[in-house]
Amino acid sequence: MISRRAFLGRGLGAAAALSSLGGAARALAAETPAPVRSPAITIDTLTTDGPAFDPKAAMNAGLSAAVIDLRLFPRNFPGAIDALADWSNAFHHADSGFFKVLKGADLQEASRQGKLGIILACQDAAILDSSTGSVNDYNLRNLRLFYDLGLRVLQLTHNDRNAVGDSFREKTDAGLSRLGEKVVAEMNVLGMVIDTSHCSDRTTLEAIRLSAKPVAVTHAGCRALYPTPRNKPDEVIRALADKGGYFGVFNMSNWLTDRDRSTVDDVVDHIDHVVKTGGIDLAGFGSDHPVLGDSMPQAEKVKLMSGYIARNPGMPGAEPLHGHVTVTELDGPDRMRVLAGALARRGYKEEAVEKILGGNFARVLGAACG
Repeated sequence: MISRRAFLGRGLGAAAALSSLGGAARALAAETPAPVRSPAITIDTLTTDGPAFDPKAAMNAGLSAAVIDLRLFPRNFPGAIDALADWSNAFHHADSGFFKVLKGADLQEASRQGKLGIILACQDAAILDSSTGSVNDYNLRNLRLFYDLGLRVLQLTHNDRNAVGDSFREKTDAGLSRLGEKVVAEMNVLGMVIDTSHCSDRTTLEAIRLSAKPVAVTHAGCRALYPTPRNKPDEVIRALADKGGYFGVFNMSNWLTDRDRSTVDDVVDHIDHVVKTGGIDLAGFGSDHPVLGDSMPQAEKVKLMSGYIARNPGMPGAEPLHGHVTVTELDGPDRMRVLAGALARRGYKEEAVEKILGGNFARVLGAACG
């Protein structure tokens, strides 16, 4: 287990001192004769990126792996095929610093090879195309194709209702469709993580109930602390915990606090609530940022989000802004280190920090994907 001093102190002082978590473990081993266990895996459970960024820079900043949403919009079948082809091309480069993670054990193999683990995801099951469930299994065929191409995390709905189920923004909440029930079952058979971050409450709870494997919320907040339907109620947090699932708190401070200024402690407040409601094995972090962070000034982010709100007046998820959209402290590529320090200051011990920074999601990935 990597020491908090090695991860935080040296890492925060100079990025070069931590070229990878494995390097930090070797440095620690040189300081002490005591045996050193394999270092923790750090996983940002929702990033938005294509394969153009430098994976070494991400590892130097303290990241072992990332769940990466395919870069496409609208999210549809041909766009998903194209985005997966881009990633396939990146993985096949002889000098690629990316490692395609297909199962839980691949996280350790990526670390052993000194590469960044890439867990491919899509935030909308609309990529399965229009529903044909009453006449054939066309949608399930597409799901199997995406699995064969390396997709391992699929969010059942994004902001809008699709053929699989309802999102958090709908006027009514009918939960999973009949096709959605088949998709949940087939994802279990194939070995994929079911993501319900943007799903309605009923869609989320039905997916958790029907799934034979743990379900994830890769990026959300707690409704008990900030009352927007984009966040999850305690009922969902408890249901996830009861099935051994995962809840990653995001860095979208506009849905974390109504204070005029946000800090990393706002994220920790929501992690605290997840832990108190569902236990330490549930909590994690999914930034909802590019892998190397987002350096856009808050004023620009507010301007962009204001445009979204203007297009969706009065809608869930379009609540008034309070001068910020994200926590600036967590906008950089070193956000996992910053969060680790904040968790330590809040009183979380080393083992708990390691679970939150990636261990909990690694467990769910292994349970879902083998």
